[in-house]
Amino acid sequence: MLKAFSHIGSRTLAIALLLAATLALSAMFYIAPTPAARTVLPPQQLPALAVGDWVFRAGTSRESLLIQTLSKSEFSHIGMVVSLQPEPLIVHASTDDDPQRSNQVLSSTLNEFIDPQLARSFAIARPKFVRAEEHQQAALWLSKQLRKPFVLADRSHPHLYCTTLLVDALQHTKKPFQPAWQKINAPMFSGEYLFPQAFADYPDIEWLYRSKLSK
Repeated sequence: MLKAFSHIGSRTLAIALLLAATLALSAMFYIAPTPAARTVLPPQQLPALAVGDWVFRAGTSRESLLIQTLSKSEFSHIGMVVSLQPEPLIVHASTDDDPQRSNQVLSSTLNEFIDPQLARSFAIARPKFVRAEEHQQAALWLSKQLRKPFVLADRSHPHLYCTTLLVDALQHTKKPFQPAWQKINAPMFSGEYLFPQAFADYPDIEWLYRSKLSK
């Protein structure tokens, strides 16, 4: 979801601010060491997916742990399934999933998205309040957002990151989608941000799968 909590345009300055914020927050929050990576999951153990499903993950980076700490969540990132053949494809906004496509909206296969190098754990949920044709509309819209720049900023400034991308994709639904934004007041940044936990807590979703960390 993030590489820097800042709406400042300079990527270098943003990364520097994140490092400073991480050090400052270490004095305020306990950030646990990275747990052991989960084992690779055989694809046949996953449930049948559908276009529109949400895929959550708990990332492996220190930035991911910072997100989980701030939001009191097990998740740090989210994307949406936009197609199923020849394999599930997920569109999401990311900073560093792919060094060749950094800081942008990108598509990843499910296996890439949940790769143990990027995901300590993951989960899949289906928003039941979205109709089938609305899922297809959202998938088409997301596919047109590829390569748009990742912009992390508070709610009052222009922004585009993993959660806000999906909110924008679902604005056409008959039943309004209004996840709860969270107020942050911490060293180096403040304002309202939208975390993956707001999606996990949303009513009328069905959990299809949750992975477990290896012992």
